[in-house]
Amino acid sequence: MVRQDGYRLRRRGLLAAVGVVLAARAEAQSPARLAWIESGTAPAAVARLASMRAGLKENGLTEKDYAFDVFYADGDYQRFPALVQQALTRNPAVLLVQTIACVRAAQQGTKTIPIVFMATNDPVGAGLIDSLARPGGNTTGVATMGDQVVPKLVDMMHSALPAVRRVAVLVNPGNPTNRPIFESIRAAAATVGIEAVAIEVASPEAIDGAIAASSAARADAVIVALDAMLVQIGGHTAQLCSDRRLALLGVTRELTDAGGLLSYGPSLDSLIRRSAYFVKRILAGARPQDLPAEQPTKFDLTINLKTAQTIGLTFPPNVLALADDVIE
Repeated sequence: MVRQDGYRLRRRGLLAAVGVVLAARAEAQSPARLAWIESGTAPAAVARLASMRAGLKENGLTEKDYAFDVFYADGDYQRFPALVQQALTRNPAVLLVQTIACVRAAQQGTKTIPIVFMATNDPVGAGLIDSLARPGGNTTGVATMGDQVVPKLVDMMHSALPAVRRVAVLVNPGNPTNRPIFESIRAAAATVGIEAVAIEVASPEAIDGAIAASSAARADAVIVALDAMLVQIGGHTAQLCSDRRLALLGVTRELTDAGGLLSYGPSLDSLIRRSAYFVKRILAGARPQDLPAEQPTKFDLTINLKTAQTIGLTFPPNVLALADDVIE
């Protein structure tokens, strides 16, 4: 009886051990959960999620290797801390974030789960990482340099639209880099005799009033400071500006694709695709602090001739000759 009971106990222990091994193997083979915290709405996220999937594929990952859990702020940056907490309940392998406010919320929410920022302004200046070469902590990713290219954008505006004397700059007060970006635009504009005025857009619903305020301020053109929420409503902003015959400019190709007049800067699509490299490395066992953060290396001048025709503008031939892409 004792021998039989002993056999049963050993058999039960063996089965339990096998169960643990099989469970661990199943967990290792299950898709890695990627928590994507979206600054805007579900429709606005479609293109960016597609860019990330394309980047993951380029890095050798198939959709069997990962699964997205997507959380939407709908343009309300105050929701980021709560969304991060929701994301953490899903035990993500990586947190994918974009705006500075969201990166900070993620960093406050976890010190261990890897955080990858995608197309984020000035991560070093904002205190998100120690340096590009040595990020430190659990955060790394791809920066935009959106704060550094605006003087060149102002030069392009002055060359393309020499009659501009006042420009309205749309800024999101919830984005700590937008005020410095405005100051950079104002300083660059002053050197060529253009006055810059800041117009705050705190939510997607505020854009109609902001464009009306830009028109009331007698602005000749509108520049969009780089911000995830402002980029996401670029199509509606472009239509509002077109209705008032205002030239709309920005630092991302996505703005001209959406109907803006001119852009100079990196493509957000390419930056998000590049962010997939960090996801791949982390899933393979790399630590974020060992992966240097990156900046874009390609900046394009894109001109939308269809929009120019709509608002009655003609580009000088020398400016058209400089364009990397012309939308007709």
